[in-house]
Amino acid sequence: MSKEQFSEQATAVDDEYTDVPDPDAVIEFGDGVEEGFVGLIEHTLATSDFVRTHRVPMTAQGQETTLLVSEVVPDV
Repeated sequence: MSKEQFSEQATAVDDEYTDVPDPDAVIEFGDGVEEGFVGLIEHTLATSDFVRTHRVPMTAQGQETTLLVSEVVPDV
């Protein structure tokens, strides 16, 4: 039998984003993705009343971009 090994995912730490709350979802875009596509996804999510987005450019790791998505509980 083989034992599966999992390593912890590397995270970029940037002082500018330490005040961002823990996201409910993380969308990572690789360095080959067009800026227009990332913007489209970000805009589409931003128009929702149920989620809030925060973009994190991963400049330390190339042109990758991470979009943090947090649930918003609407006032009822």
